[in-house]
Amino acid sequence: MQAEEQISLTEDDFLGSNWRETISSAGNHAYSSLFHAFSKSSASYEGKNEILKSHIMRLLSQACSMMIDAKSINEPFTPIWQDFQAGRRSAIPDDFTEAELAFFESILEHIDEPMLRGRLADILWLCKKPKDPHYARIAIDAYISYPIKTDTWRRDIDKCWERASRLCLQIKDYTKIEAIEEQLYAAFQLDYPESPFMPLWLSQLLDRLSLGKDKLGEIATRLYSIAQELQQRNNFDGARSYLELAAKKFQQGRDEKAWLDSLVLVAECFELEADQRALGASPSQMASNSFYENTIQAYRRIPVKHRAAYDVENKMRTLREKLSKSGEASLREMGLIQTPGIDIKEMVEASQAHVTGKKRVEEALMYFTGLSGVSNYESLRKNAEESIAQHPLSALFGSKHMSADGRVVAKTPSLDLKGKDDQSNQTAVRRQIFQHFSINMQLAVESEILPALRQMLMEHRVTRDLLEALCYHSPLVPPNREKLTATALWFGFEYDFSNAIHLLCPQLEHMVRVKLKEAGAHTSNVDKDGIENENGLSTLLDLPEAVSVFGKDIIFEIKAVFADALGPNLRNEVAHGLLDDNAASSIGSIYAWWMVLRLITRSLMGLNTVSKSNGNTEDEKET
Repeated sequence: MQAEEQISLTEDDFLGSNWRETISSAGNHAYSSLFHAFSKSSASYEGKNEILKSHIMRLLSQACSMMIDAKSINEPFTPIWQDFQAGRRSAIPDDFTEAELAFFESILEHIDEPMLRGRLADILWLCKKPKDPHYARIAIDAYISYPIKTDTWRRDIDKCWERASRLCLQIKDYTKIEAIEEQLYAAFQLDYPESPFMPLWLSQLLDRLSLGKDKLGEIATRLYSIAQELQQRNNFDGARSYLELAAKKFQQGRDEKAWLDSLVLVAECFELEADQRALGASPSQMASNSFYENTIQAYRRIPVKHRAAYDVENKMRTLREKLSKSGEASLREMGLIQTPGIDIKEMVEASQAHVTGKKRVEEALMYFTGLSGVSNYESLRKNAEESIAQHPLSALFGSKHMSADGRVVAKTPSLDLKGKDDQSNQTAVRRQIFQHFSINMQLAVESEILPALRQMLMEHRVTRDLLEALCYHSPLVPPNREKLTATALWFGFEYDFSNAIHLLCPQLEHMVRVKLKEAGAHTSNVDKDGIENENGLSTLLDLPEAVSVFGKDIIFEIKAVFADALGPNLRNEVAHGLLDDNAASSIGSIYAWWMVLRLITRSLMGLNTVSKSNGNTEDEKET
């Protein structure tokens, strides 16, 4: 690479290349097509030993390879691939040298292809010092030169328009942003019979950019009307997508009745889909059960003071009856994944089959979080006691548990043969419980979670917006924590478990604290100086209210993964900065990420979450 950086490129070198022919051969998949076309051209020139032209094509392919993160001001372009373990990645704007930026400047006026012109101008705006708004304006004009059409909108054109809008705001070009707003709103008002979601995409863009504030009523009314049409065509998922944004817009416009109508229609769509899943051509009581639970959660969004007007309480009673019946029927549909011995091949294949072929990412996510149930503490304890009884030698000696950096983090005494209930014996049993859980956790990650994750991501794209919506509706995620929690979960779907665990630990602790406060628990302590301090996760989990809120099994899992020295102890490792690059992406981190994802996802379905009447969670069966 250093040798290539010394190559001197000129405007004439570029004009003498086949850049126009390369663009013409790129196809219609936007930046991805340009990236592959320029890469192929570079390889062709290299084969002919035309080094200058090969390097030019390689630079252009690197410029086009970057993915657009239109929401980010400082880092709008991200690498198309990253290898965290090897410390390698594809190109980002900061990789281009001063000489390469000067080359981009020299050729910019010759480029009339909007995507390439916009990308190079944007790179120059980001990287040239001092910043020159001239390049931002070139990028803006190039990005919005593409018409708003259904067949191309989702091929980076939507991201180009969003990036152009944010550039306008950044350089304070309010005239241009007003023109963009008018064009987006005009396009939103059109009918798109070949693409029923085009108005939704356009209105979501207006919403993300905080545009169309003087047209809130018109936007919300049209969204609601389209949702009603989709509902009548039994497209319940599409209807709910429109209704969620319509409700937001009605609320922003202070139209309380329309906002409530939208929330009620969301609930009705869930119930209609639940009925359809229960009685359709391919009935699924399990899917029906989850949709009934979603219906109840949707009705709970309606403020108490307005519930009488919509007869919510009577509807909730009917729904609970449907939920109970479908739950009983679901038991007959549940399966079990089994593997002989230590051969995990069948388990891997079963896990992949478990999540494959799902039509919607939401369904795939439900199945993914149903791979394994919550660890049954009593079953683990029974197995541990039987193991000690059959092989007592291992328990006759005390043990020390050390961290990766050599510190003794825990000690367990030897087995006392005098009595089963002796404290030292209970500690020995506890150690054995954690060993069994650790084995189960590793088996779950390697034979179920990771294979299923790879399979799911081959078939679906899990977006941050989806996870934000998941967290927004989850009763576990406190208000104003949706984006942080969703980002943590999203990192896992990017295989970036190190970042995921560093975000998840404090968010999980906050979830636990909030739920315990709601149950009336005292989650803080007052020191001798009268200063009130919040208790940490370990102390919170030991509060008497914890089991009644979360159940014995979930409390054990959270302790075993996050808050006990015999396990990964992730909360304390993260809090004290003790995780290195390898430990942050360990089996424990992966399982912790999946466990929190499961808790949040299942909280929307009424499975293994909080506030069971008997103080314990129900055993979760396979989805």
